[in-house]
Amino acid sequence: MKVPVVLRQDYIMYLELFEGMLWFHTDVHKWTVEIKAKYLEDLNILQYLVNCPLVAMVNQRDKKLGKFSRVIGFKYEQPFLGNDKQMYDIYSRSK
Repeated sequence: MKVPVVLRQDYIMYLELFEGMLWFHTDVHKWTVEIKAKYLEDLNILQYLVNCPLVAMVNQRDKKLGKFSRVIGFKYEQPFLGNDKQMYDIYSRSK
């Protein structure tokens, strides 16, 4: 179950505990240079508070989301074949 942990007008960050890992999800409603700065500030605080790597799964076809993941500090880890037979990339982010 995804739990909202950062609720802002322009974005929401969620965490999901699954198989011993904290999976990161986000909904971005608006993006500007100012919002990006606040988003990264919130993400850094969240990362500090959980004190463990955050992981994310991105469909390989979603180039925009892959780029977004790298922009906010996630690093590519490995490919993954999902139950839906789609290829995903696993990213992680730590302090």
